[in-house]
Amino acid sequence: MRNLERNKQPISFLNYLGTEDLLDSKGFLTGEKKVKYTPSKQIKAHVSGAKGSSMIEVFGTDIAYDKIILLTKKEVADYGITENTVFFIDVQPAYENGVPLYDYRVKRIATTINEVLIAIVKVGQNANKN
Repeated sequence: MRNLERNKQPISFLNYLGTEDLLDSKGFLTGEKKVKYTPSKQIKAHVSGAKGSSMIEVFGTDIAYDKIILLTKKEVADYGITENTVFFIDVQPAYENGVPLYDYRVKRIATTINEVLIAIVKVGQNANKN
């Protein structure tokens, strides 16, 4: 019942691609790295309103998370969602100097027989600026 089409909302996400070395103005390595993500994609998914105790057993009792995204196994496989994926849930996709200003990141993924539960945590805007 939770994953009825009418209970889904549009959300955007970015999949992690890796890192690249940054160069200074003369072309020398700076020792810093920039995280690279795929272009943002939009899907419709059920997102819980807030942390709930009915799902806490799935992830264990020691994990702290803010919301849960409910998707089918096929959706997770088709979109390549992993524990390195970041989400735009309460904000529209935005970037500052090429850095994505996402508001949630994956904490843990739990797979059941029919669906995948993704525990996500809210991040501050400064957490994205690595």
